[in-house]
Amino acid sequence: MGAGLTVDGRDARVTLLFAATIALSALLLFTVEPLVGRLALPVFGGTPGVWATTLAFFQGILLVGYAYAHVLLRVGSRRAAAVHVPVVAISFAAGAAALAVRAADLRADALPDVLNVVVLLAVLVGLPAFALSATTPLLSDWYTRTTGRDPYWLYAVSNAASLVGLLAYPVAIEPALGLASQRIAWAGGLAVLGALLVATAIAVGRAGRNDERSFAPRARQPLDGGALRRVRWGLLAAVPAGLLAAVTNVIATDVVSAPLLWVVPLAIYLATLVVAFSARAPRVRRAAVVLAPAAVTLLWVPTGSVGAWPIAPLVALEWLSFAVVALALHVRLADDRPPSDRLTDFYLVLSAGGVVGGAFVGIVAPSVFPGIWELPILLVLGLVAVAWSGGPLVPAPPDGEDAGGTAGISFDPRPFLRGAPARLGPYLAATAVVAITLLAERSLATIAAFRSLLVGALVLLAGGEAWFLALATAIVLVLATFVLPDPALLRARSYFGVTEVVQPPGEGRTVLYNGTTVHGSQWIDPARRDEPVGYYVRTGPLGEVFAALDAVRPGPRTVGVVGLGAGGISPYARAGDDLTFFEIDPVVVDVASDGRYFTYLADAATRPHVVLGDGRLSLSRIASGTFDVLILDAFSSDSVPAHLLTVEAIADDARTLRPGGLLLAQISTRYYDLEPAVAAAAIPAGLAPLHRNFEPSVEAVAAGATASEWVAATTDAGLSDRLRAAGWATARVAAAPLTDDHPDVLRFLRP
Repeated sequence: MGAGLTVDGRDARVTLLFAATIALSALLLFTVEPLVGRLALPVFGGTPGVWATTLAFFQGILLVGYAYAHVLLRVGSRRAAAVHVPVVAISFAAGAAALAVRAADLRADALPDVLNVVVLLAVLVGLPAFALSATTPLLSDWYTRTTGRDPYWLYAVSNAASLVGLLAYPVAIEPALGLASQRIAWAGGLAVLGALLVATAIAVGRAGRNDERSFAPRARQPLDGGALRRVRWGLLAAVPAGLLAAVTNVIATDVVSAPLLWVVPLAIYLATLVVAFSARAPRVRRAAVVLAPAAVTLLWVPTGSVGAWPIAPLVALEWLSFAVVALALHVRLADDRPPSDRLTDFYLVLSAGGVVGGAFVGIVAPSVFPGIWELPILLVLGLVAVAWSGGPLVPAPPDGEDAGGTAGISFDPRPFLRGAPARLGPYLAATAVVAITLLAERSLATIAAFRSLLVGALVLLAGGEAWFLALATAIVLVLATFVLPDPALLRARSYFGVTEVVQPPGEGRTVLYNGTTVHGSQWIDPARRDEPVGYYVRTGPLGEVFAALDAVRPGPRTVGVVGLGAGGISPYARAGDDLTFFEIDPVVVDVASDGRYFTYLADAATRPHVVLGDGRLSLSRIASGTFDVLILDAFSSDSVPAHLLTVEAIADDARTLRPGGLLLAQISTRYYDLEPAVAAAAIPAGLAPLHRNFEPSVEAVAAGATASEWVAATTDAGLSDRLRAAGWATARVAAAPLTDDHPDVLRFLRP
């Protein structure tokens, strides 16, 4: 320890300086993550894949920053400080310069979507995020050389500050500041951090002059366990990082792709790191390891019927179970940490594991897997990691107690049943709450959920041996993923989700699913295949709209539709009409155009045009006064396309309409009340909004009708009068609409 730092007061000030600098760097890094994700989201159609790619990008940035710190510290801390300060200055200047860059200008249609997102993120925040990510390992090393103290508590400080930043974003930052103001405030935070880093470097330099030996490059002791130990660290880090992205996708795909639902799992992830690397809460740490098998089981139980679950139990189950699994793995990781001279080595492996887990879900899985296979794979790997890192999850019988089989019997089930109460107790308590909620909601998922819950209980009952539990869970999930699901005519995956085409027995229809939501269907009977079905039946709101248009404007018309689905709106096109679909997902375009699955496009009176790309960006290139009717029907699974519903987006939609034209939005969603949001955005564009909530009769349902909700907006009084006569009413209007700067759709969540 340097002689100049032996005074307690001085030592405390230096410790506070290190802690404050690390905390601010972590806070800035994890507030910019949801900020830049929010900037990227509308550029790529609001798909949840943007969040997964953003997570993978920042995990990659952490790896690059940790590798930089690892290499830099090999030359000694004083030289590292001399190098790092200019690197920080250049990186932060690049971050300030990026304030002038618009996210939409960075999209290149020639690039794959994943690479497009990565390039956008790299331009907007790549260099400053890199500099921020290197702060914790660099300053942790400087701290232990300066004070002689264990540095791992600073890792808990870093994650705690990251947690504060993430929670502050949806609670304080996003409601108070628009996106432009958020970017300016973040740049100001970088300036403050730059000053703290300079002060820290000065403190390191002073300490180094007092004790040159403490800051010289030091020889490292060989790592016990070698490469195999590093692999175990990597697995323990990769699984929670992968589960973070996978669990987020499960929720974001079927609820909404919005920061709060993305921030909470990441906050949970960081909180588990804080607890795991802290000396406090030993009982919580031990309990997480014991509860991990039950939590893994609860994570896979709803996967086969997630779309029919009520939102509250689904989200609570996913978040709480993820918290337990992540904490259990991080506890095993923290317990195996090496001495401080291997600190950057340890951090480097941790960050590499995070990159592998995040990239597996955000980049590899959408490109390789036709279905959501990454979640079951990660759950099994989680059980493998627990088994490998710590052996049995419950204590073995005391010495002298009979743990063997009965004489003459070759197989003894007792080792497999050992600790069953500890596994089944919390599992059964959680399933009781789930069962009550499902029964109260009269959910369609009840039977499937109960079956999965029972299978999970049986697996846990025989899970006393950790390796056997992992194997049994793997067998169950393989059966659930590949054997038990109904056969599909097609199952394909793109960056925008999983698309399935099925023919449910007894329905006589071919059905298109995106995620868990029906996005189109068609009668198999050739005599009925040109009859609109589902949301689009002629007896429903869409039929009422086109009937009113026929009466008011009987001539040929130009119609635009944002969202293709199966092409189910095509039967409304008459000879002479001009119908254009805008669709972002190439898989959906291929399916709708393939006559083996759907024939709406081929059978249309006039062959519709299909434009591939994000609807809003595509419409921005359309000439003013083009459409008589523009229909917004662009949900990805049940995720709300908030960027299509802002004041700015609706204003541009209105620009593309001819005088007296009609803007029609299909807003059916399980979780959000979008009527006031769309109405509030339509009024500034000069449109009068009407609303229709269609509940078909039993007979209509049998004939293929589906409940739906719509908002129509027009300046044509005659058209509005006809719609009112058909049952449409003046729409409710929100006090504040969605805007590009404040796209906070969560305030429209249904109670």
